[in-house]
Amino acid sequence: MAEITANGYVSIREHIVQNWKKIVLLNDANNQIFSTTIDGTKAKWTHTRTTEQRVTGYNDFGEPMYELVHVESNPVLEISLKITAADVSLPSTVTKIQVIDMKNRIMTEETFQPFRFETAQDELTLSVKIQVPQQ
Repeated sequence: MAEITANGYVSIREHIVQNWKKIVLLNDANNQIFSTTIDGTKAKWTHTRTTEQRVTGYNDFGEPMYELVHVESNPVLEISLKITAADVSLPSTVTKIQVIDMKNRIMTEETFQPFRFETAQDELTLSVKIQVPQQ
């Protein structure tokens, strides 16, 4: 059986960031209370990326062409989510977060200590850490 190389793990992390696109918050009865895309508005990827020079093609003479590209080389990917009471119906209690891919499949979920939105000033900040091991 072949092992995945370090580049293979980088590719997996890049795939996750490009394809896991939605956050859903649920209550203890698994009813959806809130959802948003991971687009930098309410939810965004917050881990540190690196930049590497990579071969992106070849010119007419067969020589490699290079480009600086962002690489998801951090073994822990992180999503930060910040919502306020204006984003949900009051009162609401949330207990679970899910990360959903582009095909609407649950990729990861985590249950947390219940948080209740009761007043217009209530605010919740969550961080989802996804570990993709390295070789």
